[in-house]
Amino acid sequence: RCPISRQTKKIMLMQHTALRKVSLMRDESMRFRRNEYDVTDRVNLRKPSMVFSEVAQIMSEFCPDSMIDKVQNAFENLALLYRGKLPGYEACDVPYHDLQHIMDVALASARLIASYERRQRSGNRLGAERIMLGVILALFHDCGYIRKTSGDKLQNGAEYTLTHIRRGADYLKNYLPLIGLEDQIDLITGLIHFTGYEVPIEAIDLDDPRDRTLGYLVGSADLLAQMADRCYLEKCRDRLYPEFVLGGMTSRIDVSGKTITLYQSPEELLEKTPEFYRKMVRPRLDDKFQRVADYAADCFDGQNLYQDEIDRNLSYLDQILKEKDFSLLRRELEETPESRLFPYERIQTTATEIRNPA
Repeated sequence: RCPISRQTKKIMLMQHTALRKVSLMRDESMRFRRNEYDVTDRVNLRKPSMVFSEVAQIMSEFCPDSMIDKVQNAFENLALLYRGKLPGYEACDVPYHDLQHIMDVALASARLIASYERRQRSGNRLGAERIMLGVILALFHDCGYIRKTSGDKLQNGAEYTLTHIRRGADYLKNYLPLIGLEDQIDLITGLIHFTGYEVPIEAIDLDDPRDRTLGYLVGSADLLAQMADRCYLEKCRDRLYPEFVLGGMTSRIDVSGKTITLYQSPEELLEKTPEFYRKMVRPRLDDKFQRVADYAADCFDGQNLYQDEIDRNLSYLDQILKEKDFSLLRRELEETPESRLFPYERIQTTATEIRNPA
């Protein structure tokens, strides 16, 4: 063998060090996720056209082009609605249930539905039309937060929190005939209740068990997507709590007529989030929705990225609560069209009244 000179060894060491740094940077970038992107950090959730491209690719395995065209129309209609460019409607003015959330749920729904469908034998498959309806449902499941330019008396969409599912169903009754789906109105206006709490899951009346399965899939996607958001904790503090204040969700009236305060502050909302997950989210996913959320693992070669992100968020929240230091929430939320329209000045007064009930 030819001897290696000291200079050559030095060069080789420098090259090895440089390659190791690049490798570390690559590994770090693989773990890095941008705030406005999905769990894979590939799809920008603030861009409906990009989300549609991903959803269309997924649907193409099961649905004809004519159905994908209807979904494209739904994406375009939804984007116009949320941006205030649809006649008769104001722009979306709720900062948590915003366009990014909708895109996140639509993508998660398409992934879950496709993974479920691939696992089924012919008799249990949802079929192309249900797959199409599932994506459309996911797109419009929260559109009841959008206010009409006339007829709606409340000043912000968050004030419709308790009735937004029913309002969303009303919007779909008008929209579905425009894309030739008037015969699906009864089904989809029943399915929308799987994403809310206005009607108990067991009370939703559907004849075909495959329709219920579709509801489980979209309802699960709604929970997975929002809790797997990279900024979920910051959004609970800065966006969900303000919506709760205006929506009347920070207190309730008990059977004796007494007002019970649920959340006195954004911090208390976060303090109660682990219990909410254990007592509300997990039983809903595991029991009421029959664990269809587990199909998410099939989307990513056996690794459930949605659950991984949820676990990461909750683990970090546990650390914050143990240290009693909410300054550890350092991710900055970028201003969005929805957050710019939200009346944060109203929260200060209302929140003060909640903390100091008369």
